Amino acid sequence: MMERNTFATSLFIAAPFAEVTSYVAHGMNLDEWTLFSRMQEQVDETTWLGTASGYQRGLYYHLVRRDLGAIQIVEWHCGFELGVYHHVYPMVMFEPAYFGGRDPGTYFHWISFVDPARATPAIAEGIATVHRAEARSLKGHLEKRQGHRAAVPGTLELAAHTVFADAPFEIATAYLADPVNATEWGYMIRRVGDRIVDEYDRSCELVLGAKDCGEYRLIEHATSYADGTVIRAPLLVFPTSYAFARPGEAGVILHRITGWPANGRALGKQTIDEYNAETLASKRILEAKAGNVGSYALGNSYRGRRDA
Repeated sequence: MMERNTFATSLFIAAPFAEVTSYVAHGMNLDEWTLFSRMQEQVDETTWLGTASGYQRGLYYHLVRRDLGAIQIVEWHCGFELGVYHHVYPMVMFEPAYFGGRDPGTYFHWISFVDPARATPAIAEGIATVHRAEARSLKGHLEKRQGHRAAVPGTLELAAHTVFADAPFEIATAYLADPVNATEWGYMIRRVGDRIVDEYDRSCELVLGAKDCGEYRLIEHATSYADGTVIRAPLLVFPTSYAFARPGEAGVILHRITGWPANGRALGKQTIDEYNAETLASKRILEAKAGNVGSYALGNSYRGRRDA
C-alpha cells in the first residue's frame, strides 16, 4: 500500500554510515550519481542552482539536515525560485544495527513527495523509475570507494508503509507517540491484564518515543520479546503543509519503515500487509478523532489543492 503522491526506494550501501550521510549532503555530488541533476552555481552553503532530470529548466536545490544519532536525515528541497521550494525529498540513513542487521554499511531510504496539483505528467510517471535507478547509481559510486567491484547485498530489505490521514498534526503525533494507545491502533497485539501479547499470546514489550525533526516528527516504535528479539518500525509523521509545501493545508502523511531479514521472521509481523493494515487502522482512528469520519472512504492518498 502506498499513498500515491509519496514514493520511496531503499537499498543497502556497503559504505560507512558517516561517509554515506556526508556524501548525499553535498550538492556537487549530485552531478555524479543522479540522472541529470548538474550543479551550475553554489548560491550559499546549503543551496545550489542546477539542471534537473525532470525539467527542461533550471532548479534550485536546498539542503536541510536532521541529526538523530543512529538515524540521519538529509532533505533536498527543490523549486524554480530561490527560497521557494515545492518538492521535498528526505533521505533517511540508518545504521544496520538499528534494524538488527549485522552488515558493515548503511541502509538508505529515499522518500519523495510530489504535490498532485503541481506535478507534471512526466514527473508523476517517471519519478519512481528514476529514483530507483539513481539510488542504485549512488550505491555503486559509494561502494567502489570502499574497494568493491560488484554490488554488495545486505542482509535486510526495507519496506515503506504510507497513508494520508485527514487529521491535525498535533492530534496524530500525540496519539501515535503514546504507548497507552498502541494496542488500539496496533494490529495483532492486545492487552491482557498488565501484559501486552501478540497473536500467539506471547508476551512482548512496546517502547515508543518521539523525536523532533523540526516541522515533522519521528516516532520510534520497538517491540521486544523475551528471547532478546527487538523489532523496530519507525514512523515519520509529516504535515501535508510541509510535505507538499502548502501552508495551511490539513492532514498528515504517515510514513512507516520496516526492516525484513531475507530468511523471514520467527516473531512479530510476518508480512508487509500486516503493517499496512496497522497503518490503515491508525488512519481510521485519527480521522474519527478529528471529526473527519467521511475522509476514510475517500482513499489512502492526499488529494491536494487544485488552485495551482
